[in-house]
Amino acid sequence: MSNTSKNKIHSINKNKVNNKKITSNKSINISTSKNQLLDKPLYIYLLLFISCLLVYFNSFQNELIYNWDDAGYILKNPYIDSLSWQNIKDIFSNFYFSNYQPLTLIVYAVIFKFVGTKVFLYHFVQFIFHVLNTFLVYKFISLLQNKKWISIGVALLFAVHPMHVESVAWISEMKDVLYTFFFLLALITYHYYVNKPDKKTKWYLWTIFLFILSLLSKPSAVIFSVVLLAMDLYYERLWRWRTWIEKIPFFLLSLGFGIITLAAQKSAIADIGPILKTYERALIVIHNYILYLWKFFLPLKLSVAYPYPSKIAGGALPTEFFIMPIVFIALCIIVYLLRKDKKFVWGILFFTINLLMVVGIIPIGSMVANERYTYVPYIGLSFAVLTLMDKYIKNFKINYIILIIVVVIFTISAHQRTYVWKNGEALFSDVIKKYPRYPFAYNNRGFLYWNYYAKDKYKDNPALKEKYIKKALQDFTMAINIFPDYAEPYLHRGILYYNIYKFEESLTDLNKFLQLEPNNVDGLLNRGNTLAFMGKYEESIQDFNNYIKHRDKDPQAYMWRGLSYLHLQNYNLAIKDLKKSISLDSTNYEPYYWLGVAYFNQSIYDSSLYFLDKSLQFNPNNSNTYGLKGACYINTQQYHKAIEQLSKAIELDPYNLTAYLYRSNAYKLIGDLANAQKDIEILQKNNVIK
Repeated sequence: MSNTSKNKIHSINKNKVNNKKITSNKSINISTSKNQLLDKPLYIYLLLFISCLLVYFNSFQNELIYNWDDAGYILKNPYIDSLSWQNIKDIFSNFYFSNYQPLTLIVYAVIFKFVGTKVFLYHFVQFIFHVLNTFLVYKFISLLQNKKWISIGVALLFAVHPMHVESVAWISEMKDVLYTFFFLLALITYHYYVNKPDKKTKWYLWTIFLFILSLLSKPSAVIFSVVLLAMDLYYERLWRWRTWIEKIPFFLLSLGFGIITLAAQKSAIADIGPILKTYERALIVIHNYILYLWKFFLPLKLSVAYPYPSKIAGGALPTEFFIMPIVFIALCIIVYLLRKDKKFVWGILFFTINLLMVVGIIPIGSMVANERYTYVPYIGLSFAVLTLMDKYIKNFKINYIILIIVVVIFTISAHQRTYVWKNGEALFSDVIKKYPRYPFAYNNRGFLYWNYYAKDKYKDNPALKEKYIKKALQDFTMAINIFPDYAEPYLHRGILYYNIYKFEESLTDLNKFLQLEPNNVDGLLNRGNTLAFMGKYEESIQDFNNYIKHRDKDPQAYMWRGLSYLHLQNYNLAIKDLKKSISLDSTNYEPYYWLGVAYFNQSIYDSSLYFLDKSLQFNPNNSNTYGLKGACYINTQQYHKAIEQLSKAIELDPYNLTAYLYRSNAYKLIGDLANAQKDIEILQKNNVIK
C-alpha cells in the first residue's frame, strides 16, 4: 500500500474520531441545556410563583378575623369608605389603630371601592405582593453574590416559610407585605447607587423615595437606615466620611417617623414595669431573639399569640429564661469564630438589625412575640445558613437535596397553617389548644361568639344565637377565672349581660372593669346605659357626663343622655341633647324618634309629627314610629289618619299591642264598633285588657 493511500486512510479515521467527538459534544450541550433550565430567569420566577401559590391558594376565601383587627381595618374603618380628597387628607393627617400607615389605608380604600368587605380581592392583592416580594428577595440576594442556588434558596425559604403565613394570610397585615415591597426595592436601588459608576444621584433619590413609601406603609421601616450601614459594611465602605454624610436624610426620616410612631402607639405600649424588672426584660429580649432563631429551623407549635411567661413560685421567670443568655453567648462565639466569612456575618447582622424594633426592648401589646415580625429578618438568616452550607458542604447535589426537602416540608406546614386563618374561631381555638391558660385567647374568642355570631350572623336563629351567647359567657368567664385582674373580659361580659337584660350582672362587671381601668371611657358609656335601663337615671347621667368630657363628638352619648333626661321628664335638656346628637349624625333615625316622643309627652303634636316623619326617612319600617304618629293623630282628632298609621304599624309588627289599643280607640271614635271589637279581642287574647 502506498504512503498516499495510508495517509488517506489515516485522514478518514481521524475524521471519524473527530466526528465522534463532535457528536459527543452536541449531546453534552443538549444535556447541559436541559439541566440549566433554572439559569433562565423566567423559569426561576415561575418556580417561585408556584411555590407561593402552593402555600396560599386556599386562603383567598378565608373570612375576616372579626375579633382581631380586621373589623377595625375593614368593617369599621371610616377612612376607606370612599376615595374622596377629604378622606385621603384625613388618612395622611390622622393616626388610626395606634399606627401611622397612610399608604396601607389607601390600598384598603382602593380595594374597598371595588368589592366592599368581600374578602377575595384583599387576600389576592396581599398574595400578589408576597409573590413580588419573593421575586425581589431573589433579585436582591443575586446582587449580593453570584451563586444562583443560594439566591433561589433564600427566595424559596422566604416564599414558603410557615412563620410568614401570618403576614400573608391575615388581611390586617397588608402593611407587612406592602412595606417589605418598598423596603426591598430601596435596598436594590441602593446597591445600584453604590456599585454603578453612572447615574448615582438618580439611584440615591430613588432609594430615598422608596424608603419614604415603605415608612408610609408600616413604621417598622424606620430600621432601614441601620440596614444601610450593614450594606456599607458588606461593600467595605462603612468607614468613609461620605458614607455617613449620605445617610443623614435617611436617619432624619427614621427619627421623624419614629417620633410619629411612638406618639401613635402610646396607647398600645404595654405598661409591664410593675411585672418585669430591668434584668427580666433583658432576659425576655434574649429569649425572643433565640425563639425567632429556633422557629426558623423548627417552626413548630406556631401561634398567632405568644403570651408573656407566667412567673413561678418566688416571683421568678421560668428557668429557661435564665439559660437563654448562655445559649446566646454560645451563638455569639460561633459568629465570632466565623467572622471571616463576610456573607455569613452580614446575614446574621441583617437578621439581628431587623429584629431590634420588635424583639421586646419596647414592649408593645400583650404578647411577648409575633410571627409576622420575622417576615423581613428571615431573609438575612436564610442567606447566612445557605452560605454556610455552600462553604462546608462541598457536594452541590447534597445542598440541593437538603434545600428541596426543607422547602417541601415548609410548604406543607405553611399550607396547613393557612387553614388556621380560616376565621377567628379557628384562629383563637388554635391558640387555646397550644396555650390553654392564656386569658387573651378566651376573651377574643368569646368576643367573636357574642359580637359576631350571636349578635349578627345568627341573630335570626334563636337556637344558634342562644348557643353562642352561652359559649361567649363561658369564654369570658374562663378568661376572668385565669386572670381576675384582666379588665377587658369584664367589659365584654358586662355588655353581653346588658343585651340579654341581666342588668345587675352587667353593672357588677362594668363596675369591676372601671375599677381596673378607671380611665377607660368605654366602661362609662356602657355603665351609663345599664344604669338607665335599671331606672337609675341620675347615676346614668353622671356617667354620660364624664364620658362626654372625653368624647364630645359621639352622637350616641348625647342621645342616651337625652333619653335619661326624657325619663326624668326634663324635656328641655332631653331635647337639647337629642338635637345635639342629630347635629353630629343626621342619618340616625333614633334621636328623631325620641324627639317625637319628647314633644308628644308635652302635647306639642305638630313638632312630634315633624320629627317622627324625619325618623321614617332613615328607617321607614319602624312599627313604633307609625304607632306614635297614630297616637298624635288621635290627639289632634284626625282619626282616619290615625287608623291608617296604626294599621301600618300593625302590618310591620303584628305583635305591636300598643298599636292595637290605640286603633281600637280610633275605631270607637269614628263609630266603627265592629273593627274596634276585633282589636279588643286581640288585646284580650294577649291579656292586655280584660
